[in-house]
Amino acid sequence: MTVEELIRLLEGYPPELRVVVQGYENGFDDVSSERAKVVRVQLDRAAYSWEGRHQEFSPQNKDASIADDAVSALALLRASN
Repeated sequence: MTVEELIRLLEGYPPELRVVVQGYENGFDDVSSERAKVVRVQLDRAAYSWEGRHQEFSPQNKDASIADDAVSALALLRASN
């Protein structure tokens, strides 16, 4: 999803509607606007089913083929994280 797609999606909901994300184990957490940040991620790199689909890029890894698939993404982090 891109920022443009997110904006279009959100325009269809009431502006006072609360926004949450899945909690670590279960339940839901608030999204914190203070914890929104741009990160470099490698797409489709999860090694285990419990990991997120994409992994944060590690500049310590010198493998150029891995660095080539790193993209910038806006991360909306949980307030309780």
